[in-house]
Amino acid sequence: MAITLNALQFLQGSLALTFVLISMFVGIKLLLKYAKFKQKTLLYAGITWIFIVSPWFNTAINFIYVLVSGNSVSVQLYLLLGYIWVPLPLISWIILFTDLKYKEKQVPIVLITIIQGIIYEIVFIYFIIIDYTVVGTMQGVFNDELTVFFIVYILAIMIIVLISGSIFALETIKSDKPDIRLKSKFLLLAWIFFFVGAILDAGLFQFTAILLIIVRILLITSAIEFYFGFFLPETIKKWLINEN
Repeated sequence: MAITLNALQFLQGSLALTFVLISMFVGIKLLLKYAKFKQKTLLYAGITWIFIVSPWFNTAINFIYVLVSGNSVSVQLYLLLGYIWVPLPLISWIILFTDLKYKEKQVPIVLITIIQGIIYEIVFIYFIIIDYTVVGTMQGVFNDELTVFFIVYILAIMIIVLISGSIFALETIKSDKPDIRLKSKFLLLAWIFFFVGAILDAGLFQFTAILLIIVRILLITSAIEFYFGFFLPETIKKWLINEN
Protein backbone atom coordinates (compact mmCIF):
# COMPACT_ATOMS: atom_id res chain seq x y z
CA MET A 1 0.00 0.00 0.00
CA ALA A 2 1.37 3.39 -1.01
CA ILE A 3 2.41 5.78 1.75
CA THR A 4 0.42 9.00 1.97
CA LEU A 5 2.25 11.73 3.83
CA ASN A 6 0.29 13.90 6.23
CA ALA A 7 0.99 17.63 6.48
CA LEU A 8 3.51 17.28 9.32
CA GLN A 9 5.41 14.49 7.56
CA PHE A 10 5.53 16.48 4.32
CA LEU A 11 6.84 19.49 6.25
CA GLN A 12 9.42 17.34 8.02
CA GLY A 13 10.67 15.80 4.78
CA SER A 14 10.69 18.99 2.73
CA LEU A 15 12.52 21.00 5.40
CA ALA A 16 15.12 18.26 5.81
CA LEU A 17 15.64 18.24 2.04
CA THR A 18 15.98 22.03 2.01
CA PHE A 19 18.56 21.91 4.81
CA VAL A 20 20.57 19.19 3.08
CA LEU A 21 20.52 20.95 -0.32
CA ILE A 22 21.63 24.29 1.17
CA SER A 23 24.37 22.52 3.12
CA MET A 24 25.51 20.64 0.02
CA PHE A 25 25.67 23.94 -1.86
CA VAL A 26 27.83 25.46 0.89
CA GLY A 27 30.12 22.43 1.06
CA ILE A 28 30.52 22.05 -2.70
CA LYS A 29 31.26 25.75 -3.11
CA LEU A 30 34.02 25.44 -0.52
CA LEU A 31 35.44 22.45 -2.41
CA LEU A 32 35.33 24.37 -5.69
CA LYS A 33 37.15 27.27 -4.05
CA TYR A 34 39.76 24.80 -2.83
CA ALA A 35 40.18 23.48 -6.37
CA LYS A 36 40.82 27.04 -7.52
CA PHE A 37 43.02 28.40 -4.70
CA LYS A 38 44.47 25.15 -3.23
CA GLN A 39 43.83 26.29 0.34
CA LYS A 40 43.46 23.20 2.54
CA THR A 41 41.25 25.08 4.98
CA LEU A 42 38.58 25.31 2.28
CA LEU A 43 38.89 21.59 1.48
CA TYR A 44 38.43 20.43 5.06
CA ALA A 45 35.73 23.00 5.80
CA GLY A 46 33.76 21.81 2.76
CA ILE A 47 34.03 18.14 3.71
CA THR A 48 33.09 18.97 7.29
CA TRP A 49 29.90 20.80 6.43
CA ILE A 50 28.73 18.32 3.81
CA PHE A 51 28.98 15.42 6.25
CA ILE A 52 28.08 17.19 9.49
CA VAL A 53 24.52 17.22 8.13
CA SER A 54 24.63 13.53 7.12
CA PRO A 55 22.14 12.51 9.87
CA TRP A 56 19.56 14.36 7.75
CA PHE A 57 20.51 12.56 4.51
CA ASN A 58 18.17 9.68 5.28
CA THR A 59 15.12 11.90 5.82
CA ALA A 60 15.84 13.95 2.69
CA ILE A 61 16.44 10.92 0.48
CA ASN A 62 13.51 8.97 1.90
CA PHE A 63 11.25 11.99 1.34
CA ILE A 64 12.10 11.97 -2.36
CA TYR A 65 11.76 8.18 -2.52
CA VAL A 66 8.32 8.25 -0.89
CA LEU A 67 7.12 10.97 -3.27
CA VAL A 68 8.36 9.06 -6.31
CA SER A 69 7.53 5.47 -5.37
CA GLY A 70 4.97 5.69 -2.59
CA ASN A 71 7.16 3.44 -0.47
CA SER A 72 9.78 3.96 2.24
CA VAL A 73 13.33 2.66 2.10
CA SER A 74 14.20 -0.25 4.38
CA VAL A 75 15.20 0.40 7.99
CA GLN A 76 18.74 -0.81 7.31
CA LEU A 77 19.16 1.54 4.35
CA TYR A 78 17.62 4.43 6.29
CA LEU A 79 20.09 3.99 9.14
CA LEU A 80 22.95 3.46 6.69
CA LEU A 81 22.19 6.66 4.75
CA GLY A 82 22.12 8.76 7.90
CA TYR A 83 24.86 7.39 10.10
CA ILE A 84 27.60 5.70 8.09
CA TRP A 85 29.19 9.10 7.42
CA VAL A 86 29.27 10.26 11.06
CA PRO A 87 33.07 10.02 11.70
CA LEU A 88 34.00 11.91 8.51
CA PRO A 89 33.15 15.48 9.61
CA LEU A 90 34.99 14.98 12.90
CA ILE A 91 38.13 13.70 11.15
CA SER A 92 38.02 16.50 8.57
CA TRP A 93 37.38 19.22 11.14
CA ILE A 94 40.09 17.95 13.52
CA ILE A 95 42.61 18.03 10.65
CA LEU A 96 41.61 21.63 9.91
CA PHE A 97 41.55 22.65 13.58
CA THR A 98 44.90 21.11 14.52
CA ASP A 99 46.49 22.47 11.36
CA LEU A 100 45.71 25.99 12.56
CA LYS A 101 45.76 25.65 16.34
CA TYR A 102 47.73 22.64 17.61
CA LYS A 103 50.13 21.90 14.77
CA GLU A 104 52.75 20.29 17.01
CA LYS A 105 50.20 17.76 18.30
CA GLN A 106 48.38 17.25 15.01
CA VAL A 107 49.67 13.79 14.10
CA PRO A 108 48.67 11.94 17.31
CA ILE A 109 45.34 13.80 17.58
CA VAL A 110 44.39 13.09 13.97
CA LEU A 111 45.60 9.48 14.23
CA ILE A 112 43.44 8.84 17.30
CA THR A 113 40.47 10.46 15.56
CA ILE A 114 40.91 8.27 12.47
CA ILE A 115 41.30 5.08 14.53
CA GLN A 116 38.11 5.70 16.51
CA GLY A 117 36.34 6.47 13.23
CA ILE A 118 37.44 3.14 11.75
CA ILE A 119 36.27 1.30 14.87
CA TYR A 120 32.90 3.05 14.63
CA GLU A 121 32.50 2.08 10.97
CA ILE A 122 33.34 -1.57 11.65
CA VAL A 123 30.89 -1.78 14.56
CA PHE A 124 28.19 0.14 12.70
CA ILE A 125 28.35 -1.88 9.47
CA TYR A 126 28.56 -5.16 11.39
CA PHE A 127 25.34 -4.51 13.28
CA ILE A 128 23.55 -3.08 10.24
CA ILE A 129 24.18 -6.44 8.56
CA ILE A 130 23.74 -8.76 11.55
CA ASP A 131 21.11 -7.00 13.68
CA TYR A 132 20.21 -3.40 12.84
CA THR A 133 18.16 -3.00 16.04
CA VAL A 134 21.45 -2.71 17.94
CA VAL A 135 21.91 0.56 16.02
CA GLY A 136 18.32 1.79 16.05
CA THR A 137 14.77 1.38 14.81
CA MET A 138 12.31 3.35 12.70
CA GLN A 139 9.51 5.35 14.29
CA GLY A 140 7.30 6.42 11.41
CA VAL A 141 8.40 7.43 7.94
CA PHE A 142 11.06 10.00 8.84
CA ASN A 143 11.97 9.29 12.45
CA ASP A 144 14.55 6.88 13.78
CA GLU A 145 15.36 6.00 17.37
CA LEU A 146 19.02 5.22 17.93
CA THR A 147 20.27 3.10 20.79
CA VAL A 148 22.15 4.73 23.68
CA PHE A 149 25.64 3.93 22.39
CA PHE A 150 25.10 5.60 19.03
CA ILE A 151 23.29 8.58 20.57
CA VAL A 152 26.20 9.18 22.95
CA TYR A 153 28.74 8.79 20.13
CA ILE A 154 27.01 11.32 17.88
CA LEU A 155 26.47 13.71 20.80
CA ALA A 156 30.17 13.47 21.69
CA ILE A 157 31.12 14.35 18.11
CA MET A 158 28.80 17.37 18.12
CA ILE A 159 30.24 18.60 21.43
CA ILE A 160 33.83 18.19 20.20
CA VAL A 161 33.05 20.05 16.97
CA LEU A 162 31.16 22.78 18.85
CA ILE A 163 34.00 23.37 21.32
CA SER A 164 36.80 23.24 18.74
CA GLY A 165 34.77 25.28 16.26
CA SER A 166 34.13 27.92 18.92
CA ILE A 167 37.82 28.02 19.86
CA PHE A 168 38.73 28.40 16.19
CA ALA A 169 36.22 31.23 15.71
CA LEU A 170 37.18 33.04 18.94
CA GLU A 171 40.86 32.91 17.97
CA THR A 172 40.24 34.43 14.54
CA ILE A 173 37.96 37.10 16.03
CA LYS A 174 41.18 38.61 17.43
CA SER A 175 42.33 39.45 13.89
CA ASP A 176 43.16 43.06 13.06
CA LYS A 177 41.09 42.80 9.89
CA PRO A 178 37.41 43.76 10.34
CA ASP A 179 36.20 41.36 7.63
CA ILE A 180 38.02 38.41 9.25
CA ARG A 181 36.50 39.27 12.62
CA LEU A 182 33.06 39.44 11.04
CA LYS A 183 33.47 36.08 9.30
CA SER A 184 34.61 34.57 12.59
CA LYS A 185 31.44 35.75 14.30
CA PHE A 186 29.36 34.06 11.62
CA LEU A 187 31.32 30.82 12.10
CA LEU A 188 30.75 30.97 15.85
CA LEU A 189 27.03 31.52 15.33
CA ALA A 190 26.94 28.68 12.80
CA TRP A 191 28.27 26.14 15.31
CA ILE A 192 25.98 27.38 18.08
CA PHE A 193 22.87 27.38 15.88
CA PHE A 194 23.73 23.95 14.49
CA PHE A 195 24.30 22.42 17.92
CA VAL A 196 21.08 23.83 19.38
CA GLY A 197 19.08 22.86 16.28
CA ALA A 198 20.54 19.34 16.20
CA ILE A 199 19.80 18.74 19.88
CA LEU A 200 16.21 19.95 19.48
CA ASP A 201 15.84 17.84 16.32
CA ALA A 202 17.01 14.67 18.07
CA GLY A 203 13.49 13.40 18.70
CA LEU A 204 13.49 14.07 22.42
CA PHE A 205 9.92 15.35 22.27
CA GLN A 206 6.88 15.37 20.02
CA PHE A 207 7.05 17.93 17.22
CA THR A 208 4.28 20.32 16.32
CA ALA A 209 4.38 22.04 12.93
CA ILE A 210 5.49 25.36 14.45
CA LEU A 211 8.23 23.77 16.57
CA LEU A 212 9.47 21.76 13.59
CA ILE A 213 9.69 24.92 11.48
CA ILE A 214 11.59 26.76 14.23
CA VAL A 215 14.10 23.93 14.67
CA ARG A 216 14.72 23.51 10.96
CA ILE A 217 15.09 27.28 10.53
CA LEU A 218 17.83 27.14 13.17
CA LEU A 219 19.60 24.42 11.18
CA ILE A 220 19.16 26.15 7.81
CA THR A 221 20.40 29.40 9.37
CA SER A 222 23.51 27.59 10.64
CA ALA A 223 24.35 26.53 7.07
CA ILE A 224 23.93 30.11 5.82
CA GLU A 225 26.09 31.42 8.67
CA PHE A 226 28.78 28.86 7.88
CA TYR A 227 28.67 30.05 4.26
CA PHE A 228 29.08 33.68 5.39
CA GLY A 229 32.03 32.56 7.52
CA PHE A 230 33.92 31.91 4.27
CA PHE A 231 32.01 33.81 1.55
CA LEU A 232 30.76 37.07 3.02
CA PRO A 233 28.84 39.11 0.39
CA GLU A 234 30.22 42.61 -0.07
CA THR A 235 26.88 44.26 0.70
CA ILE A 236 26.58 42.48 4.06
CA LYS A 237 30.25 43.07 4.82
CA LYS A 238 30.03 46.81 4.20
CA TRP A 239 26.73 47.15 6.06
CA LEU A 240 27.79 45.27 9.18
CA ILE A 241 31.31 46.69 9.34
CA ASN A 242 29.95 50.22 8.96
CA GLU A 243 27.38 49.51 11.67
CA ASN A 244 30.18 48.54 14.02
